[in-house]
Amino acid sequence: MDEKEKKHHRKRHSGPKADRKKKRHLKDLGLVDEEDARKRNPKAFAVQSTVRMARTFHRTQDLKTKKHHIPVVDRTPLEPPPVVVVVVGPPKVGKSTLIKCLIKNFTRQKLVEIRGPITIVSGKKRRLTIIECGCDINTMIDLAKVADLVLMLIDASFGFEMETFEFLNICQIHGFPKIMGVLTHLDTLKNNKQLKKTKKRLKHRFWTEVYQGAKLFYLSGMVHGEYQKQEIHNLGRFISVMKFRPLTWQMSHPYILADRMEDLTNPEDVRINPKCDRKISLYGYLRGAYLKNKSQIHIPGAGDFTVSDVAFLPDPCALPDHQKKRSLNEKEKLIYAPLSGVGGLVYDKDAVYIDLGGSHARQEEEEEARPNHELVQSLISMHATIDAKMASSKVSLFMDSKPLGTEDIENQTMLTMPKEEKKMDTHTGRIRRKAMFEDEEGEGGESEEEEEEE
Repeated sequence: MDEKEKKHHRKRHSGPKADRKKKRHLKDLGLVDEEDARKRNPKAFAVQSTVRMARTFHRTQDLKTKKHHIPVVDRTPLEPPPVVVVVVGPPKVGKSTLIKCLIKNFTRQKLVEIRGPITIVSGKKRRLTIIECGCDINTMIDLAKVADLVLMLIDASFGFEMETFEFLNICQIHGFPKIMGVLTHLDTLKNNKQLKKTKKRLKHRFWTEVYQGAKLFYLSGMVHGEYQKQEIHNLGRFISVMKFRPLTWQMSHPYILADRMEDLTNPEDVRINPKCDRKISLYGYLRGAYLKNKSQIHIPGAGDFTVSDVAFLPDPCALPDHQKKRSLNEKEKLIYAPLSGVGGLVYDKDAVYIDLGGSHARQEEEEEARPNHELVQSLISMHATIDAKMASSKVSLFMDSKPLGTEDIENQTMLTMPKEEKKMDTHTGRIRRKAMFEDEEGEGGESEEEEEEE
């Protein structure tokens, strides 16, 4: 059977690409007419229909008007604080898994536990502070005030839940942040037609609640307990290049999302009166307006307080130096999560603490070198004091005897330390240490006297 001849490529004779090619060809030949096409053929560009022209004009003006915004003063400094990314969703929808996958995508580190804000360097000019929002209404209210971007997780197999709509209603009060939807549990929908219908239905419902054209991301499934790398990489790229419009409420108020807290109260005062006034130190990036010293602040859930001192500290998760390169190297992919026990360094006002129990990249080398500093590791991992351990410890003198604690020794006065007497063993010829008790000594003396009388 003869092979069929392949079809030759047909060049385009119309369209913008063909027009550009034709112009280049005429320019090479030197036949370019400098006159504009309008001047050469005015009738071809004349108004054919006044109604259509008016309609086009009105539509163009409407589109231009929609793009107009009231000018907003952007108070963002030259080195901006990290962008606050809040992950919202109902329980068991995959919030913690998404945060772990995003952190692994940006920093190549695997987190075991998600606690508090986690700050990472996502690019040459951007940092992210990722925080998980619980289903508590108070947490939603607090995080809606400070969020720059909201990742709203939706269980595709179940649909929208009330927690999603509650958070959307709360966001409308203080200014609507950027919202990106993320559909999870799509692997439960096996039928391709049903999957397509579900995506379309949830997308239109999401657009109705947020705004038309809001970005909705799809996470198709999980591999070994994690989302697929390419999908997480695409989501990370979207977050890294996204632009944010400054919100009026946030730019007119100074606020801090504290990533670390220390209690500076005297421990003796706390011991005497557990309800005494505390002195605490909060650490975090300042956003919005300037925070003045001795000013009044509000801590959600605690009340209004006066700031005693405001100090500037070195950046624990600094941006990389400005260099002409496209990507970050491994040293510049920093992560700062003191509440999650990650980072290794803790910055204080007058000191820098090194956490040896933190996550390090070279775990295998540490395990090999661990016997060299085993004593240091045991002291670091100690939870109770030596006195407490001694009080709770018990000792057994003999194999089948009952273990004795400190209480038994204090209560029973008869358990006293016996005297030591060294004796020579006649059979073996070695010196043995014999325990001598007081009552045995008396009995031994009496028996010796009886032997002498006999």
